[in-house]
Amino acid sequence: MDLLIFLLSFVVILAGCELFTNGVEWTGRRFKLSEGAVGSVLAAVGTALPETIVPIIAILTIGGHAGEEIGVGAILGAPFMLATLALFVCGISVLMFQKRRRTKTLHINGKLIRRDLKFFILAYGLAAIAAIAPPEFGWFKVALGFALIPLYIVYTIYTLKTGETALEGEELKDLYVDGIIRKCTGRSGMPESCPVPDGGQVIQATQHVREPSTLLIILQVLASLGIIIVGANLFVGQIKEIATILSMNPLILALIIAPIATELPEKFNSLLWIRDRKDTFAIGNITGAMVFQSCIPVTIGIILTGWHLDLASQVGLLQGAAIAIAILSGIILYFESSHKEIKMSGLMIGGLLYAVFIGLVLFSMR
Repeated sequence: MDLLIFLLSFVVILAGCELFTNGVEWTGRRFKLSEGAVGSVLAAVGTALPETIVPIIAILTIGGHAGEEIGVGAILGAPFMLATLALFVCGISVLMFQKRRRTKTLHINGKLIRRDLKFFILAYGLAAIAAIAPPEFGWFKVALGFALIPLYIVYTIYTLKTGETALEGEELKDLYVDGIIRKCTGRSGMPESCPVPDGGQVIQATQHVREPSTLLIILQVLASLGIIIVGANLFVGQIKEIATILSMNPLILALIIAPIATELPEKFNSLLWIRDRKDTFAIGNITGAMVFQSCIPVTIGIILTGWHLDLASQVGLLQGAAIAIAILSGIILYFESSHKEIKMSGLMIGGLLYAVFIGLVLFSMR
C-alpha cells in the first residue's frame, strides 16, 4: 500500500465534496428546487455513483462465485453503511462543530426525512424478501427487482414536486469556479464590504454574492463528481491492497471495507453541510442515498446474480444481519425524525449498531 496515495485519495474526495456541495446548492437556487430535490435526489444520486459502479465491476469482471459474493455484499453493504456509520459520522460532526453551530442537535425537516425512510424501509424490505426466497423462485425475484425501479421513479417525482424551495432567501458562497475565473481575469470586483466616500462621509457598500451562469454551475457539479469518483477509486484500490495483505475474506471487503471507501462522499458532504448548519441537506443526502441504494443497485444485483442468502451459512448469516441492522437503524431514525430536532445521541446509535455488526464479523471468523 502506498501511504501517500492513500492520504491523497482522502484529500481528493474532500476537495470534490466541497466543490460538489457548493455546486449543488447553486443548482437548487438556480432551478428553484425543493430541499428534498437537492439533498435527497440530486446530491444523493450524484455521490452514490462510486458505490454503484463497484459491485457491477465485481460481478462482470471478477465473475464466478467470488465476484458474485463481492457484488452482492457491496450492494447490501452500502445501505447498511449509510444507516449506521454515516449517521454516526453526522453525530461526530455535530460534536465537532457545536461551538460554531451553538447547538448539540440537528434542526431538520422531519416530514422530508421520514418520507425518505418510508421508501427505504419498503424497498430494502422487498430486497430482503427477494434474497431469502428459495432459488427456484427466480421469476418472483425478478418481478420484485423490476418493481423497485418504478418505486424509485415515484419517489423521485414526489420529492421533486413537494417541499419548500431550497435556500430561498439564503446567502450562498460564491460558486468556486466562477470565483476562480473572476480572479484569473481580474474581474473580482469590490470586496463584500468596503468604505466608499460620499461627500466627506464614509459609508459601507456591500456587494452581494454574484449570480453565476447556469453553464458554470453545471460544469462545476460534473467536474466535482469526476473528482469524487477518481478519489473513491484511488481509495478503494488502496483498501483492496490492505485486504490482500491481511488475507481478508472477500465478504469482509464487500460488506465493510469497500462501502467505507465508496460512502466517503456522502459522509464528507453531510459533514460539510452540518458545519454550515444546513441540517436537512446533511441528513437528506444520507437518507436519499439509502433509497437509491435500496432500489437501483438491488435491481442490478437481482438481474445479474442469483440473489439468494443462505442463512445457514456464515456468509448468508452476516449478510442477513447487515440487512436487519440497516432496517432497524432506519426505523430508529424515522422515530427520531418525528421531532424538529435530532439529538446527537440518536445519531450515535448508528455507531453502536455498526460496532455490533463488527462484533458479529469477528466472532464468525474465529
